[in-house]
Amino acid sequence: MHKKITINDIATLAGVAKSTVSRYLNGGSVSQHTRQKIDRIVEEHNYAPNTFAQSLKQQVNHTIGVIVPRLDSIAQSDMLRGLDELNKNDTFLIVNIYQNSQRELAAIKKLQSQNVSGLIVLTANLTDDIREALKESQLPVIIQGQDEPDFHRVILNDIQAGQAVGQYLKTLTPKNVLLLKVDATLDRAVGHDRFVGIDDALLGIPHKEVVTDFKLDVAKSDALIAMEKEKFDLIIGASDRIVVGAMQSAFSLHQQPRFIGFGKSYFSETVTPNLTSFEFDFFETGKQLYRLFLTIRDHPQTEIQRIVMDGKLVVRDSTDLM
Repeated sequence: MHKKITINDIATLAGVAKSTVSRYLNGGSVSQHTRQKIDRIVEEHNYAPNTFAQSLKQQVNHTIGVIVPRLDSIAQSDMLRGLDELNKNDTFLIVNIYQNSQRELAAIKKLQSQNVSGLIVLTANLTDDIREALKESQLPVIIQGQDEPDFHRVILNDIQAGQAVGQYLKTLTPKNVLLLKVDATLDRAVGHDRFVGIDDALLGIPHKEVVTDFKLDVAKSDALIAMEKEKFDLIIGASDRIVVGAMQSAFSLHQQPRFIGFGKSYFSETVTPNLTSFEFDFFETGKQLYRLFLTIRDHPQTEIQRIVMDGKLVVRDSTDLM
């Protein structure tokens, strides 16, 4: 195994002072001839600088703390891909808090102590403790998920999504509807905002509400219990994953309701029938988060920014009239 080359080694091979190599690595002034020599040595030895150590010495810290409620979420993993798509110089420290507010609070404090340059928080719900911890932070903070007026934020237009689904469901003239929601105290945007327009559209239409979980197996079990007791001709779930669980239950019971979900996931076009879904571009949302973070980090006095990501209803086979 070859010994990893150091700055001292590069300086010796190039015949220059260590300070010259440091200037080169930090983008400082170095003659063209010297730069070419160091370029060649760095390439030949596959030298990778310690970006975390560099960030401690530089005015701009290039380590960003990212807090994620659930790494198994397609939406959040796509947002992380969007963050990384635009990234050129930063390092992300990603913490999965398993939708646990105490873990989230601890993660905020831990990342602050690790000299990160700021926080990007993909949050399902801000408790008072978390809200105060973020307000008291001296770091740039961007949140995604909740429309919190005190913070720079990128949000999904869940109100618009629910209104679009509500208008569409009226055209299906359902006789009995099953709504598979999630606990709004854990995720207000998805559990409450997403269903405001749907609830309005269902006035006068028989329907049943079941609070379930984002996990497919839990959603499948909860849907099965409801569907064993009564028949539904339309099922609407808070996410595509939840609806796929309901589709599996319907198949086992030999029932054929229509289905509508939310999200932009591989589920939509891999299940049969293909799933009608209100789709957000989570990948682009991640890009917007990163752009906003850079703006706030580089210009700390920027007024609070609110970016809203719209989506669209994509109609597929699962709501075809039979």
